[in-house]
Amino acid sequence: MNLKPIAKILVKRPKAVLLIFTIAVFIIGSQATNLYMTSDLSVYLPKGEQTTELLEKVEQQWNLGDTMIIYVEGNNVLDPRVLKDIDYVTNTINTYRHDNGEIDGVISVTSIVSLIKQENSLSPPFGTGKYELPTSEHLIKKYVAQIGDMRKSILTDDLTATAITFILTKDADGTTILERAENAIKTVNTKMTLIGSLPQNVALEKRSLKNMAIIFPLAVVFVSLVIFFFHRTLKGLIIAFLPPAFAIILTFGVLGVVAPELTMLSIAIVALLMGLGVDYSIHLMNRILEEKEKDTTTKIEKVLKTTGKAVLLSTVTTMVGFGSLMISTMSPMINFGFGCALGIFFSFISATLLVPCLVLILRFEEKSEIPGWKKLAKFTSKNSKKILILGCAVAFLSLAVLPEVNTDVNYSELAPKGEPIIEKTKEFSERFGTSGNMDIILLEANLKDPAVLKAIDAMEEKLRNKGIEVYSIVDTIKKINLGRMPENQMIIDLIYSTIMKQTDGFIDEDFSRTLISVNIPADLSMEELEKTVKEINHIIHSTNIPNGVVYDLTGSSAINVAINNLLFEQQSRSLFVSLLFVFATLIIIFKSSLYSAITMIPIAVSYTHLIIGETIRQFICNCYVQWNVSGVGYIYTEGNPVSNVCLNHILKG
Repeated sequence: MNLKPIAKILVKRPKAVLLIFTIAVFIIGSQATNLYMTSDLSVYLPKGEQTTELLEKVEQQWNLGDTMIIYVEGNNVLDPRVLKDIDYVTNTINTYRHDNGEIDGVISVTSIVSLIKQENSLSPPFGTGKYELPTSEHLIKKYVAQIGDMRKSILTDDLTATAITFILTKDADGTTILERAENAIKTVNTKMTLIGSLPQNVALEKRSLKNMAIIFPLAVVFVSLVIFFFHRTLKGLIIAFLPPAFAIILTFGVLGVVAPELTMLSIAIVALLMGLGVDYSIHLMNRILEEKEKDTTTKIEKVLKTTGKAVLLSTVTTMVGFGSLMISTMSPMINFGFGCALGIFFSFISATLLVPCLVLILRFEEKSEIPGWKKLAKFTSKNSKKILILGCAVAFLSLAVLPEVNTDVNYSELAPKGEPIIEKTKEFSERFGTSGNMDIILLEANLKDPAVLKAIDAMEEKLRNKGIEVYSIVDTIKKINLGRMPENQMIIDLIYSTIMKQTDGFIDEDFSRTLISVNIPADLSMEELEKTVKEINHIIHSTNIPNGVVYDLTGSSAINVAINNLLFEQQSRSLFVSLLFVFATLIIIFKSSLYSAITMIPIAVSYTHLIIGETIRQFICNCYVQWNVSGVGYIYTEGNPVSNVCLNHILKG
């Protein structure tokens, strides 16, 4: 390929090239304002996945979104003053109690105060017939006793802690609701803390961005120190960092147009592109300085034909490596793979166009030499077989210890330390035995049929025997009917007419659908959580609802299990495709199956455990590391002088 015309333009008009490229970068980069971040785990599940379909079915009926919990602490949370504070905060957040979330975004609220009010709203002798908080401590204690075991999910036995649980609509303005909640909490004397999926997701998003704001500058500083150590000039830093910075702006500008939804995984694209972009810049910069050709145009042409070709090869294989993620059925993985592949392409374009221009504009001529590098090259040439044997031995020793790897993931242990909301969530989980995340069972049947209610009650008892806390409209009906299930529809109609105006039970208008709330114990490892979800679904499948159907568990726990199972499948498939495509690419470029196979050996060895141990479970962080190795590893395999000298020397000998 004739690169002389490109070299001429770069040499004759370096400032014009830099200016035009800069203008284009900022025009495209301006579209990054369209980007937004989501922390909803359900986006990781593909369309058509059973858990997702069930969740969508529930959302269509009830528009369920995040949960928000206010963790209340005190010496005695049944103190009338504490209860009044709870009532005030609840009413401030849920300003329209009967709007079903259409105005204030709050579908339902469950607290010890709301349960006491429900008891008080019952006709005498059970209550006063008024839906209000009684002032009498005697009545409060009486109603708490009447509530029974249902209070255990929101009230500790020592009466020092309670919870206010808000279920929000899917389209609720989380920022506004959090502001209302924070302002309400500040105005009361009782100690209250916001936890739950909404505050937790917001906190994790802020923490991730904060950490990135710390880690990214640190990475830049450390890389700068290394570059400065070899080049002893600030010019080298500008040449090394400007191209990847432009590549990052271009990448997120394009993503802002074609794929604006970001996840926590998307943040890693920045670090990846900075690392790769600096590599590309340094390779080209050092090659320009090493080239002895006096004619500048010829020098740049030679650099583009030699090192430029090598960098292009690395770019293609790395793009293929990360691009293999786009065969995934998980939307965030597709976007991540696309973002990485796109960013790597822009890194190559930026480095190829800008590095020669910057070297000429800044008149950068300093050469860098690593002391002892030539001695290392001679050593590897003389001892190539020994080094290769040592490398293989280390690889196989690594395989030998794989059975000791703990693959049972506990996601709560991965949460950032020192984050107040996370710490309070853990404390809440320990005291109440639940994380507060929403898990539900959808049931469709005639909810006025006594046989249906009895079948639901029997299913709930089986779940409780397994240590699973459940609650549904059936529990309210049973309590109103003095602990017994109604035997005829007339009594059921009477009970419904009494409670439907005051209760937040999820039941549709024609009494044909309802939701059963499920509280799964907190701090379960992934294997334990999967086992629990399977036990719940087994009980569901063994339940016979007369002329009705009960669906599998859906919600937070079911989604986590589904994602965990899907990750391994997606990882294995994308890995195989990545290795296959890159191998094919190398054969086309090298025109040699042998050299291509040799180039693939270091990468293939790092993945041997996938072949010998298919039961190993991965989580998102592990998968990202392996995808990173799959994509970036080719660069160092193709360009690593030590490995290539060893292998080539053996082949020639």
